[in-house]
Amino acid sequence: MNIIFTTNPNTFLSIPIQFLFWGFVAVYVIHILEESVLGENFVDKVRKNFIPFYDWTKFFWFNAFLLTLNIVAIIAYDIGGGRWIIFPLSLAIERTLNGIWHLGETVITRKYSSGLLASVLTWILAYLLIRYSLLRGEIPPFDFFIGFLIGTLITVLMFSALFITKARITKQSAEK
Repeated sequence: MNIIFTTNPNTFLSIPIQFLFWGFVAVYVIHILEESVLGENFVDKVRKNFIPFYDWTKFFWFNAFLLTLNIVAIIAYDIGGGRWIIFPLSLAIERTLNGIWHLGETVITRKYSSGLLASVLTWILAYLLIRYSLLRGEIPPFDFFIGFLIGTLITVLMFSALFITKARITKQSAEK
């Protein structure tokens, strides 16, 4: 599958969709760095608002796992083609939805949410994916739908884990 950019009916640029997926990986690396060093870092936010025992080791291993999963997904699609697109597509959707979390956090707290800058880059990639691949028929709508469902499920599981853990900790504290 390709992403086909056109400037007029006689001029176009076609690149493999894998390049766009690799762009999501590159932006995820930037996202990890941003959450580590800008503003209130992610680890401190999670400690303060959700899980008091969250630390940099957990942050590292979670992000190493998700980053590796993204890389494996792209390679699996690159080798297998076809329906394997669902795998990197679902992770691209997860990254896109993660950015909505950062935007919402920024609006609600009226403070910059580390991760928001990289999210803007993710949204640009998502726009390109939808505009120049999905809407042009390069990605079958069914594959996009399944990828969207899986990406949404991954996002919901990630964020609900924070709230569920916080509820358990609060309940345990109340019982003491």
